[in-house]
Amino acid sequence: MSDATERQTLLPSSNTRHPLSPPSLTRSGSSATLIASNYGAADGDTDSQPPKPKVEQELHHKQFHEIWALFMGLAFAVFCSALGATIVANLTIEIGSYFHAGSLSSWLGTAFLLGLTAMTPLYGRLAQVMGRKGCMLLALTFFLSNMHFMLFARGVAGAGSGGILTVTAIIISDLVSLADRGLYQGGINLLFGAGSASGAILGGYIYDKFGWRAAFWVQVPPVLFTFVMVIWKVDVGREEGENTGGKTVWEKVKGIDWLGSFVLMMGISSFSIFSSLFTSSQYPLLHPLPLSLLIASIVACPVFYVVEKRAHQPILPLTLLTRAQPSIVLAGFVSTTATNFSRLYMQPVYLHVVRGLNGSETGLLLIPSSIAGSFSSLYAGWHMKHWKEYKWFQVCTSLIPWLQAFSIMVGWGPETSTTRLWTSLIACVEPAEISLAISACYLFRAIGQVIGVAISSAIQQSILISSLSSRFSSNPDLVRKLIQEPAEIMPLLGVEEAWEARLAYLDSIRGVFGFVVIGGIALTGVCIMIRGRKL
Repeated sequence: MSDATERQTLLPSSNTRHPLSPPSLTRSGSSATLIASNYGAADGDTDSQPPKPKVEQELHHKQFHEIWALFMGLAFAVFCSALGATIVANLTIEIGSYFHAGSLSSWLGTAFLLGLTAMTPLYGRLAQVMGRKGCMLLALTFFLSNMHFMLFARGVAGAGSGGILTVTAIIISDLVSLADRGLYQGGINLLFGAGSASGAILGGYIYDKFGWRAAFWVQVPPVLFTFVMVIWKVDVGREEGENTGGKTVWEKVKGIDWLGSFVLMMGISSFSIFSSLFTSSQYPLLHPLPLSLLIASIVACPVFYVVEKRAHQPILPLTLLTRAQPSIVLAGFVSTTATNFSRLYMQPVYLHVVRGLNGSETGLLLIPSSIAGSFSSLYAGWHMKHWKEYKWFQVCTSLIPWLQAFSIMVGWGPETSTTRLWTSLIACVEPAEISLAISACYLFRAIGQVIGVAISSAIQQSILISSLSSRFSSNPDLVRKLIQEPAEIMPLLGVEEAWEARLAYLDSIRGVFGFVVIGGIALTGVCIMIRGRKL
């Protein structure tokens, strides 16, 4: 396929009303006719092309009773993905002790996140090359591999988890109308939240009864069930215009932008490991190891740009970044994820250290926020389907992250933002770009997560060190212990010293929440700039 033809598949048709016109709801016919039939006629042809969206939707989009079995299979896969991501949370100490490597136990979660972040952008292209079913089965295969290895396998399992989320969103976009997509995605997010919430609890219970190995093996039956459902029910063709890279399997595989994927993976991994070392260890910023990782992640940005500009089938088409609307929506994903994860990481610190609550009490106080977050995504989908709009709804709800005093309100804001931004992204790209756009969506969410945790941890640590040093200037050893072991040292302090230590932690958390408010303001600005469309 020529370069001109490939570029044409990734760019809006020149016959459309605007280069950022929403994707058509059909898969055949000329672009001008299709877009006119769904959103109004093309310029100069208003009278001859009356809109007829209902006919097109009835012909080419599925109702829930037609795809309920497929949807439940995909939703169950997402539930297993979320469950696998958190089921190890309560077992890291036990696993590290079993292998006599307690210092490496924290890398169980880090390896999972690295695999998820690094492989997510590749699944958009794999969904085009392998088809939706083949790509989902590949992701499930990766996800199952965590039964046989440990650290390496957690990275592979993370890659599978990212694929499950990405390909599920792609399949839903293929089957349902733009107005319905938010509702289906809200249901998926609800099950993802349920899986995340139950994973840690289930992991602890299984460990007490059967040992930590059973926490891995218990995931096999549900994932095998999902395998069967995917093989049986997932039969979704590619969108017209998707470039699969050749006719034979080898040509398709060879056509994937492996170099761009490698550069992106190295850049994201370098920054993720840098942020982990810098914020959770004793490495100073100018130490050769974190400094070299930071430099590598910065250098990877221009290198990735050059590689993608020359690639025949880029995994992240630069058109998504150079066109106004897609780039604005992707920036919104970074902002909402960064603020959300900053809050998620700091709220337990506040409740546990400053308020002096134990683990169970802290978890109970965070439950309302988790429940509200799960159901808010479903409500956002219903709102868009019922009211046929999303712009001003997302502008209003983007104000919620500013209200950090109300935990339940904070949980409501980010989840509704994610569902609405997802619909906004689908509305501003062409059908052939949808799989790559969804892949980019999950990539930028992962980047926002890494950035949010890195910045919030850096702010918290710097303010905490400064505040503790000023309050306990004559006892630097106590300062070091309060930073490294607050849960063990706090109960041993006198009343006045404990009060001063808690005030120092409170100062540091206030700084983080200031960053969260700034992120919320940025999100509101992004939502105002997003162009709304009638669904």
